[in-house]
Amino acid sequence: MNKKIKTYYLLTAFTVFMFGFSYMLVPIYEVFCEITGLNGKTGSINSASVIEKPVERFVRVQFTSNVINSAPFKFSPGKKEMVVQPGKIYTTFYTLTNKSNETLLATANPSITPGKYAEYFKKIECFCFTHQQINGNETKELAVQFIVDEKLPTEATSLVLAYTMFDITKQLGYKLEK
Repeated sequence: MNKKIKTYYLLTAFTVFMFGFSYMLVPIYEVFCEITGLNGKTGSINSASVIEKPVERFVRVQFTSNVINSAPFKFSPGKKEMVVQPGKIYTTFYTLTNKSNETLLATANPSITPGKYAEYFKKIECFCFTHQQINGNETKELAVQFIVDEKLPTEATSLVLAYTMFDITKQLGYKLEK
């Protein structure tokens, strides 16, 4: 009987550990990617420190969007593509619509493809910096102000900025008011 109880406690502890590990895996991965620049994580920059220094070349930036876990959102870029000059500040918009009748809390994760150029794409202002509270059946226009670093290697002629939108209302346990 002692062996059975010991096995039971070990299996219970292992299950709790694995649940905790899987719960913390995403935040740990996010921090790791932010520090190392892996997986196309984009950088941010303080708007006061931005000085435009355009160079004489152009890069195509494509915009895509995704919604995760069947969240009741319609999420899309205002423009599918822009041709930008590295070293110059640009602004574009994404549209978020809450298709449910409830007030929800959303967050977006950005990434750049190819990932090896992510460090050259700097967000000055971005809706991804804060959680977005959106009322039922409401549509919001969300701004992204960015600059492509003039030091972007010349072989880079095209970048893709992708946002993935998440409904985090239940995750954070928020009781939102309408």
